[in-house]
Amino acid sequence: MNQFTSPMPPSSGDAGRDATRRLDFSTLLALLWHRRWWLIASTVLLTLIGIYVVGSQQRIYLADSLIQIEDKGGSASLLGTLTGQSGGPEEGSTSDELEILASRLVLGQAVARERLNIVVTPVRYPVIGDWLSHRGMRLPESLGGNEYAWGDDVLKVTTLELGGQWQGQTLTLEVVDEQHYRLLDAEGNLLMHGTVGENALSGDIKVFVQRMEASPGARFALTSISDLSAINSIKSRFTAERNGSDTGVVTLSLSGSDQQAIVSTLDTITDVFLQQNIERESAEADNQLGFLGDQIPTLRGQLDEAESALNDYRRRRDSVDLTAESQQVMENLVGLDNQLTEIKLRLAELSRAYTHEHPAYRALVARRDSLNQEKARVQKQAEQLPAAQREALNLNRNVNVSQEIYVALLNKREEVRLKKAGTVGNVRILDPAVLQPGPISPRTSLMMVVFAMAGFLLGVLGILLRHSMRKGIDSAEQIESLDLPVYATIPLSPLQQGMMRRVRLKGEKSGREIYQGVLATSQPSDISIEALRSLRTSLHFALLDNQRKSVMFTGPSPGIGKSFVSLNLAAVSAEAGQRVLLIDADMRRGHLHHAFQRTSEQGGLSDVLSGASPLDEVIYHTRIDNLDFLGRGVAPPNPSELLMQENFAQLLEQLGERYDLIIIDTPPVLAVTEALIIGRHVGASLMVARFGMNQVRELEHARKKLENNGIHVKGAILNAIEQQAGDKQHYGYYNYSYT
Repeated sequence: MNQFTSPMPPSSGDAGRDATRRLDFSTLLALLWHRRWWLIASTVLLTLIGIYVVGSQQRIYLADSLIQIEDKGGSASLLGTLTGQSGGPEEGSTSDELEILASRLVLGQAVARERLNIVVTPVRYPVIGDWLSHRGMRLPESLGGNEYAWGDDVLKVTTLELGGQWQGQTLTLEVVDEQHYRLLDAEGNLLMHGTVGENALSGDIKVFVQRMEASPGARFALTSISDLSAINSIKSRFTAERNGSDTGVVTLSLSGSDQQAIVSTLDTITDVFLQQNIERESAEADNQLGFLGDQIPTLRGQLDEAESALNDYRRRRDSVDLTAESQQVMENLVGLDNQLTEIKLRLAELSRAYTHEHPAYRALVARRDSLNQEKARVQKQAEQLPAAQREALNLNRNVNVSQEIYVALLNKREEVRLKKAGTVGNVRILDPAVLQPGPISPRTSLMMVVFAMAGFLLGVLGILLRHSMRKGIDSAEQIESLDLPVYATIPLSPLQQGMMRRVRLKGEKSGREIYQGVLATSQPSDISIEALRSLRTSLHFALLDNQRKSVMFTGPSPGIGKSFVSLNLAAVSAEAGQRVLLIDADMRRGHLHHAFQRTSEQGGLSDVLSGASPLDEVIYHTRIDNLDFLGRGVAPPNPSELLMQENFAQLLEQLGERYDLIIIDTPPVLAVTEALIIGRHVGASLMVARFGMNQVRELEHARKKLENNGIHVKGAILNAIEQQAGDKQHYGYYNYSYT
């Protein structure tokens, strides 16, 4: 595979803008693909957290039952059959019963029966106790598992009375053996010992444990809460819903973590509701019997008086027969009087349960007014009859009205007595409480998907945030915006990292990475080496008309890969048949000698400039054909002063006659001044910038510093470019490849 990197300027125009937009989108995808391990790691991490969270959450189960509420309608009314009036939806309606069902009257009795004001909480193993308990697992005694309660442990306390200073306190029950326990306060002090099935008393504390199934050492927290708190807790978990708007069938459901407790509590709620419904029906019958007992004697007296008056009249008048017209008028008046009397009784009954503003009461009042108007009209007809006919009519009417009402009340009293004797209420339990299979919460599958998606999105957000916060150079266009040609873009080589070793020399606070070989010789087909071959070609033409066949590599900061570029460019240039000399001019921290398995004490540039060693003794002929190496030598105290001597320029002239290309690795230009001295004596100066690390302003500042000292920067090299797309053949800017 051959590559060529060209320092071409960026394209412009509409086509260029379209390409940029496509590049932005593809760069985003490439960025995510390049950091895919971050995405995988964050997704896996959040998924594992989700497994722990979901596994540690309390399992919530659901129990439900089915009841039927029959609408009492008119049968609940005392005189409904007489008046033709029904109690309406307000009386005995399903909606009213549902409100009663969820009232404190019903739920409070369920709390009392089930002892729901006593809260028993298992003391779990820290962090992982809930997760293990929900899976039926427990830790061995060697890890302290016997000191905690686990998923299959059971404790049922039916009495917990705390008085005096213990009110509102949380006590701890610790299992001693199968039948015995001890009670501790919040500080762990012993309060008393107890036995299962027996009352335990100690001062203001009374405890009765009905059932205990747990290993010795297991602990439970006991708390006594108020009845109102227990009622509110049930109310928040209890629902009653009609199965359709026109039906009296109701589904009751109760959720909770204790499977047996929610089934038992729901059955208790339905039993309490059924019992109080029967009691209400019986109490209503008692009220009706009391009302009838008050009215029947009065009506009997009125009937006797009416019959006596009629008999007296007949004796005085011998006999008076009513004409057909009088008979019709009497029947009308009797019917109207009956209805008015019944309405009067009905109003008396309603006034005992409702106000005068109640719709049923107001409807009867309106009916009464209408009947009074009709009675007045009929009475006008009666006034036109002869006097004897009128008197006989009134007496007969009084007898008939009193008799009909009296008989009706006697019949109603017998009906109510029969109803009370067989009172069953208007509620039936169709299905008792049953536990639904599986927990309703947490929804494991959904929550796992949510956590996995959250992990993926968190990874994407982290990658984009890191990318947006990074201010380093990430494209050749940023360098070219400084009017600085880009001679090469060199991809980051993962193989090079395997050839590095981190060491910390004496006197250094932090370590440094050193080379243990030459990548160009061990991995000649590496993509970064291919980029350096294209740089070799560009340098060949750049130095073609220059008498000085030397090139200096520098940069704004350390750790940007100047030594990597210098070392491997020297190797690929030597492979092309050129006589190449590599000089490590960083006499402070240079480490190129490690790549050739040499030491700084074997001599180098500092020794030649100081006159300590002759040139030929310190030049090392490497195993690479045509490549020689001049190391830094022993670190001098004054490297800048050594380079400023005349013999350095003479050394470069002497070496220029012996080699076709001299590559000089120098220290960072913004850190020390060696590069400013060396740059005056070389044929070309190239600036190395590291992808994502160096900023544009650093590069600009370094170039200005060189130019202020009379050194022209030939171009720049963007090093260690990270992969920018999913395709392995695309890296960076104007980098073409073919196989």
